[in-house]
Amino acid sequence: MVNILVVDDHSLMRRAVREVVEKESDLSVVAEASNGQEAELQAAETQPDVILMDVDMPDCNGFEATERVLACSPNSRVVIFTANHQEQHLFQAIQKGAMGYITKDIEPEALVHALRCAARNDLCIPGAFASQVLTHLRSLWKSPATYANLLGSTAAVSYRTPRRPTSTHEPSEPSLDPQTAPSTATPRPLTDRERQILDLMRKGRKNREIAGELCIAESTVHKHVQNIFEKLHARNRTEAIYLTSVES
Repeated sequence: MVNILVVDDHSLMRRAVREVVEKESDLSVVAEASNGQEAELQAAETQPDVILMDVDMPDCNGFEATERVLACSPNSRVVIFTANHQEQHLFQAIQKGAMGYITKDIEPEALVHALRCAARNDLCIPGAFASQVLTHLRSLWKSPATYANLLGSTAAVSYRTPRRPTSTHEPSEPSLDPQTAPSTATPRPLTDRERQILDLMRKGRKNREIAGELCIAESTVHKHVQNIFEKLHARNRTEAIYLTSVES
């Protein structure tokens, strides 16, 4: 069962989402929240599999709330749920740790699909944004400043350590430090082993699972993952997967 937290400041929207979700035998709404503070409290208490996060809320926006809920519920996957169609917000969502970005004019079946994708640790972005996303991602190969421009702030190029579940012994995977980040976004080729590990990352495998499948030490997998990030100039798994999808 996929447990879902619905965060939206409109009770009617929360009710509509609940009605759609609870028609599915494998999905369940375990909690609701009307603002970022409530979302943080509910996420800490319920540890949901997926958090459907509104962007426009009174006390803090959905991007800030995403950081808050992931800090107290690191195993959760956030899907941004918004009426806003600005592609810039999609990149903000990814940068804050979201696994998906969908708009409120979405069909019920597509909403359910997005929630299931997030639960599987699969990325989910609206088809309407696909070409724009690919165009912008291709530009990352040319200039590291492009990503900052997409977010409208130089803070976008700050590199931070992705959150990792505290319940496992898997070491966190540090991203590139802003002081040591390469001056060019031109990627370096991956080795066969690194590509093999990247393929497993794309399937949602964690370091321990990858180590088991490849019969190698977990510390070795961790080192390979670091190398992948450095070679692709990616800050986390999400960006590494995006960038290599563009490449292929």
